[in-house]
Amino acid sequence: MKNFLIILFIVVIIFLIVSTYTPVKYNDEVISDSPKIVVLGSSTAFGTGPSHPDSAWVNRFRAYAQSIWENSEVINLAKGGYVTYQILPNDYEPSNERPLPDPERNISKALTFNPTAIIINLPSNDAASGYSVKEQLANYDIIMTITKKNEIPTWVATTQPRNLSNEGRQNLMEMRDSTFTKFENAIDFWNGLAEENGNIKPEYNSGDNVHLNDAAHKILFERAVLVGAGLPSTKLK
Repeated sequence: MKNFLIILFIVVIIFLIVSTYTPVKYNDEVISDSPKIVVLGSSTAFGTGPSHPDSAWVNRFRAYAQSIWENSEVINLAKGGYVTYQILPNDYEPSNERPLPDPERNISKALTFNPTAIIINLPSNDAASGYSVKEQLANYDIIMTITKKNEIPTWVATTQPRNLSNEGRQNLMEMRDSTFTKFENAIDFWNGLAEENGNIKPEYNSGDNVHLNDAAHKILFERAVLVGAGLPSTKLK
């Protein structure tokens, strides 16, 4: 009888713990209420452009997440100059003299953190390198196949304006449109920041005709939050 009462007590305690915990859902997928988000990308995600690191969109995003979820993590693997090829998995073998995957900053590395979500921000280096939209999308297909297999929600930022040649800017705009069409979880890093021809609006130009300034990074941060990129939806404010 004594053992039965002990077992009953334990069962009741477990029931109370389970019943008071309500997991957060996003897109019908249960995710942690302490999000761990990995960012893959290039110089914009790395923080180039703003006058101070705290103004960079990823750092703003991290501070915001930690203000709501104390145990949240935003792990930034971005590096300046990177293109879609460098975030491909370790076993990918590129052709046509394309860059090799970086095992310290690619999707394979991202998976080692067991993330609840991934954000990809590759604004313009593929276009600047002359890589076609078709091959960029093919690279994204490889990434998205991996994240889908591992059930990791993934957000893809659009291209961003950059003062390239006419051909380069057309590439950026075509890739922008393809991102909106192809990816359910797209983040708009273009509209309002670009002139009609695809150049950076002067008020958002950091001065090098490539990177965005503090004011623009604030907008990028706000748009990442607006779409709830990797963040449990119930506490967003």
